[in-house]
Amino acid sequence: MALLNCLSTSYKVVLLLFALYFISDTYSLWLVMARVSTYPIQNLQPLFEIGIITAVYLNSFRKNETGKWIKLAAILSAFIIVFSYRQSTISTVGLTTQRLFETITVLLYFNKILIEARVKNILFHSMFWLSSGLLIYSAGTFFFSLFSSYLYSDTISNEEFDPFWRLNQILYIIFCLMSSVGIWVCRYEIDNLS
Repeated sequence: MALLNCLSTSYKVVLLLFALYFISDTYSLWLVMARVSTYPIQNLQPLFEIGIITAVYLNSFRKNETGKWIKLAAILSAFIIVFSYRQSTISTVGLTTQRLFETITVLLYFNKILIEARVKNILFHSMFWLSSGLLIYSAGTFFFSLFSSYLYSDTISNEEFDPFWRLNQILYIIFCLMSSVGIWVCRYEIDNLS
């Protein structure tokens, strides 16, 4: 419980992101066992992820002009995802938009902490770990999402699809582990900022 008290507002929202992952993955597994398509969930999840990632990083950009640009980019990304939504197939545009938005947001955050130079030791900055993990995941799976319509098509065999899916899962595990390190180092956050 003491660890939860030391979490920043941004990191408490991150816990909501992982709750979303858990719920969507559990529901997707249930749909797969019922032999129902999971495309609607896969195509709507980027919309919720963009909302949560925006909430996480807006807290960091409160007194910064960049926060307005992130809000605008999130709204634009949400419109793109809604208008590219597909019920019966994967939405390449939605997945790619989400990955691009996350990558740019993280890079803007790294730029902010470099310019402000308030962090004494970057390894004890919880948002560094979250941002690094998110950057690895979103940039690492960018091309997977860009070519997802081909990868999810009937023309590709399971043997060809499996390496891409394994890479996606490995990058997701790296993101989870790095976010966990961020939760662990949050107790040092107060002494680490100047």
